[in-house]
Amino acid sequence: MPDHSAIDPFLLSRFRCPLCAATPLSQAGDELTCHGCGTRYPVSHGRPVLFRPDNDMFAADDYRRPPALPGDGGGKRGLARYVPEPSVNLAAHRVVPHLSTLLPGHAAILVVGAGGQRAWVDPMLGAAGRRIVYCDVDVRASVDLFCDGHDLPFVDGSFDAVVTTAVLEHVINPERVAAEIGRVVKLGGYLYSELPFMQQVHEGAYDFTRYTLSGHRRLFRNFEEVEAGMVAGPGTTLAWSIENFLLAFARAPRARLATKALARIGFSWLKRFDRMLVDRPEAMDGASCTYLLGRRSAVPLTNRSIVDRYVGAKHLSHT
Repeated sequence: MPDHSAIDPFLLSRFRCPLCAATPLSQAGDELTCHGCGTRYPVSHGRPVLFRPDNDMFAADDYRRPPALPGDGGGKRGLARYVPEPSVNLAAHRVVPHLSTLLPGHAAILVVGAGGQRAWVDPMLGAAGRRIVYCDVDVRASVDLFCDGHDLPFVDGSFDAVVTTAVLEHVINPERVAAEIGRVVKLGGYLYSELPFMQQVHEGAYDFTRYTLSGHRRLFRNFEEVEAGMVAGPGTTLAWSIENFLLAFARAPRARLATKALARIGFSWLKRFDRMLVDRPEAMDGASCTYLLGRRSAVPLTNRSIVDRYVGAKHLSHT
């Protein structure tokens, strides 16, 4: 059945064509059309699908299905509800509220790689008068639009802040996605990013890259650091390592599920050490995940300044 839901004017005013970068995009029925190159983009159940036609990873036709019902692809069921997580997050519930205090009351915020994060981002950042836009490539995600972070379909400086947590390790070209994030954030706007460092593959074929805290800083060198540090530390790193060591001996799906559950029940307590180690430089070199809260700057950080900001215990010099 055709979908003729009107696109929110807030989004339409910020859209640009991901193929030719022209504006505006106009809606006619269940399509958006670029006035520059004439490319047409489908609207699936009220959600624009803004992928370049030459995108060889994600095809617009795959997003025409009805949206997933609440709870699809998320949450724990059955006995899984009683299996503890092997990791901890020592940053988000402290840093994201701090980010909220830095933003104006009318702020526009973009969440890249949103997944199911609406549940925790809305309470932390969604004050009255603000607008949070959620985007992802996952057809099961709770989003306002589907798009690829390599070609964000927004005009320059559209947002006061971008939130991206555990996303850029899953993209083909993190530098390009980071540049796109910097492009759509206003000068003086903010970024909150989380990226894994010491963590095994967790999204199969869509898992490409890991970053130290210094690498995290350099990736977003167009943002002046407000604060940065540990999301999860060596305790979480060890718990993940034990789990993946044991999984190396399990092949059948049921055996892998049982092994994972037993590993988490037996070793998830290791993450408790991270709370003791969170401020120790010696622990940062073995962090499972780091965060960066940054402010968009007109002048990128120099490589020298990134090296000088190293936080860890392995100090050396090549000169």
